[in-house]
Amino acid sequence: MATEALASRKSLAPRNCGMKVTVQSESGDPVLLRVEGRVSQRDVEVDDPFVDSLGEDAYSRQLVVDLSEVALLDSSGVNWLLVSQKRMQEQGGKLVLHSLSPIANNVLKVLNLHAVFQVAESEAAAVRLLGGEA
Repeated sequence: MATEALASRKSLAPRNCGMKVTVQSESGDPVLLRVEGRVSQRDVEVDDPFVDSLGEDAYSRQLVVDLSEVALLDSSGVNWLLVSQKRMQEQGGKLVLHSLSPIANNVLKVLNLHAVFQVAESEAAAVRLLGGEA
């Protein structure tokens, strides 16, 4: 009986596992990306999600990243974002985060990282920050 209850609970509330990076638009710069799920090194299945999604020149491009569907952002996920930001600066690219989920927004605020990252309220505002048209 306990097994049946556990099985039905699992089927009612599937857990959103893993981080997923989706390219929304890659027709030039900026590239529009969406990050979903658990942003944690434990949940990343590839070495570098941006390179895996866009190729070796990912960090020399302008990336506009939608974080509206981030369910968890832990210290290793924050580290990934910080390393990505640093690589962007080194390779001439730019990174703008937008539409932060409440969890992602809270983590960045608590760590005072709004001063480190360019953060916009919407995709259109993020594109404008890069000097493009929305």
